[in-house]
Amino acid sequence: MDVKQAVTNYYRAWTTGDMKTARLYLADDLDFQGSIDTFRRADDFIAALTMFQKMLRSATLIQDFYSADGAALLYDCDMAVPTGTIRTAEFFTLGEGKISSIRLVFDATELRKLMAG
Repeated sequence: MDVKQAVTNYYRAWTTGDMKTARLYLADDLDFQGSIDTFRRADDFIAALTMFQKMLRSATLIQDFYSADGAALLYDCDMAVPTGTIRTAEFFTLGEGKISSIRLVFDATELRKLMAG
């Protein structure tokens, strides 16, 4: 499976709530670093992503870029008020056909307030 196919399928799966399929595209020892959390295991990351996805109304892909071993996605997450729209940049590295690292960048200010409540 090539980079574009793996990342596209992963994005489509998690944004539609199909976490079982999303997990298939992640290496077991996924290195995730985001604006709120850091994970070193794909199963731990999927648990957190599942909670986030339940707050998500929709995700709109704005731009995507692919290379031989990585990808970058820019998308908007439409969340419930007061969070609203969160513009998100996500950077992927792949190894052996699976996503081995993710760097997720967004302004987490409003999301942190929502999670605290």
